[in-house]
Amino acid sequence: MIKPEVIEDIINTARIEEVVGDFVRLTKRGVNHIGLCPFHNEKTPSFTVNAVKGIFKCFGCGVGGDAISFVMKHENYSYVEALRYLARKYNIEIKEEQQTPDQLKELSEREALYAVCAFAKDYFVKTLTQSEEGKSIGLSYFKERGFSLRTIEKFQLGYASEEKDAFTQHALKNGYSIGNLEKSGLSIVKENNYSSDRFRGRVIFPIHNFSGKVIGFGGRILSALKTANAAKYINSPETGIYHKSDVLYGLFFAKMAIKREDRCLLVEGYTDVISLYQTGIENVVASSGTSLTVGQIKLIRKLTDNITIVYDGDSAGIKAALRGISLVLQEGMNVRIVLLPNGEDPDSFARNNLKEDCLTYIEEHEESFIRFKANLLRKEIGNDPIKKAQLLNEIAADISLIKDLMMRSMFIQECSVLLDVSEETLTQVVNKTRVKHFYDERAKEKGLPIDQEEKQTFVETLSPDEKTMLPLPTQDREIDTIEQHILRLLINRGEDILYMRSDNYEQTKEIREMRLDQFVFDDLCNDEIVFENELYQKLFLAYADTVEQHPENAIAVLRRHEDESIRNLCIDLIDIPIQESPLWESERIKNYIRSIHNDKSKLMEDAIRSLQMLKLNKIRRLRNQKLEELKQELSEEDELILLHELRELNAWIKEMESVLGTTYREK
Repeated sequence: MIKPEVIEDIINTARIEEVVGDFVRLTKRGVNHIGLCPFHNEKTPSFTVNAVKGIFKCFGCGVGGDAISFVMKHENYSYVEALRYLARKYNIEIKEEQQTPDQLKELSEREALYAVCAFAKDYFVKTLTQSEEGKSIGLSYFKERGFSLRTIEKFQLGYASEEKDAFTQHALKNGYSIGNLEKSGLSIVKENNYSSDRFRGRVIFPIHNFSGKVIGFGGRILSALKTANAAKYINSPETGIYHKSDVLYGLFFAKMAIKREDRCLLVEGYTDVISLYQTGIENVVASSGTSLTVGQIKLIRKLTDNITIVYDGDSAGIKAALRGISLVLQEGMNVRIVLLPNGEDPDSFARNNLKEDCLTYIEEHEESFIRFKANLLRKEIGNDPIKKAQLLNEIAADISLIKDLMMRSMFIQECSVLLDVSEETLTQVVNKTRVKHFYDERAKEKGLPIDQEEKQTFVETLSPDEKTMLPLPTQDREIDTIEQHILRLLINRGEDILYMRSDNYEQTKEIREMRLDQFVFDDLCNDEIVFENELYQKLFLAYADTVEQHPENAIAVLRRHEDESIRNLCIDLIDIPIQESPLWESERIKNYIRSIHNDKSKLMEDAIRSLQMLKLNKIRRLRNQKLEELKQELSEEDELILLHELRELNAWIKEMESVLGTTYREK
């Protein structure tokens, strides 16, 4: 349990722009920071961070919150896990006791897997540095590779002993269940409850997620222990927290350098990353021997648009360099390739050269992926016209994936010279491929077949205004929207003072002051109106209770409410101020925008109209219910009563519609 004063310290210390900035590239724009939303795919930034209010909001998908909720959403952490993450980031001490077996049982599955992996990491490190087997075999191997003790400690390298179930037995004695050990991939359980360690007689490379938690392991067997059937490397299997397609080895250690250098070096293996990092080149990650995936590319794109792939100079390295590149181009990223001298890999190259020499070689030998591929394949086709046509289509397909028009044009121009084909011809092939991609994507969006014969018919049926059309809101949705707006007024302007005429103003000219939230409370209570959205009603009641005890800082208290749903909704409804754009040259427009925030009469008008709209919609719904009742078989007396009620409801509706204007009149 984290003490309340420590939670308060964490909340007050954490800076939203710094926390989000660890995961998202942010650009300063006025009082806000903007970037690409990490919670949905987008090409144009709609994700906004406001440092003054300490909140973020995506105007594309609607996700919002504060520093704690961002870490919770992004890393799929619990509230307590997010607090611990922020405490580590800001060096705030949280005194925690060793978890008992009973406490371990109460953890959720994800928390249990994180706990098992953290425990295993410490065990492997201790085995490497304190056991005789670890020091003589594992530590000796790392030193032979040139890894310093500082590097070994930083990357938390370890060793797994040759004993069949040494780790499994140690973990069981410390309260970890065999079920979670199996789910983590650290233990292999067979029939008759026979269990053994997955990693045995191997040096261990812990794999961290973006925020630094250990989620899996890679193990390399040493030549002295290798048997005919033993794989050189084995990795953790897919688990509830480890998905290899969404992980890049070393990214946690490299992310700040990648942002600083605005470039990511991509290599293949664990030792490649560590050797380059130790040389001083820190903006390096590894795909761990797999082809690049969309998940991995998105991790990099949070930090930079520029990737340089560094691979071995042999044929295997060249083939590896071509895998997955189309995915990178589709994401709008710039890809360059560097092939090292024959016989070298990034690990050996880094150990045999100084940092400056490595960087110079990369800068002098890197080339764009398109040029690299065209040159490579051109050598293979010779004068074969069929192969040349295939190459032309392949290169055109790659160029068509480039989003930037100017960059696409430059590659067309360059490749037309390399492939000895006219620029016009290559442009036609590229455009044809782009059109094909476009139709395929639209067909997928519509859930229609992508059969080529049906494609033209489908395209002809598309309306040009299709994307701009929005569904009309239902009555229920309109009520929900109004309820949310009233809550937004309370959260953002509840403490504002309204100046209201007294009941006998004509005689006394008396003006009385009332807080906006009190005005809203009184109005809703007098009409006995309850929010239909259960969560909105819960927040409304929590606000009312909180403002009685903390009238001056109710929102700050609500943001730390014990109920996560109330806490999140409160944060989500906090408005991020929109800055005046220099494009808004009209002073009339600027004055109107300012008046929304500065004119109390307009604020009061907004509150009154919102409350009236809520009542109007509820009365409309009630009238519709009465109309449905009228269709049923009723006694003459009941029918007369119902008709009288309908007349009253219609009168109220007409009166309220006349006040609100034609916009709200029933159609």
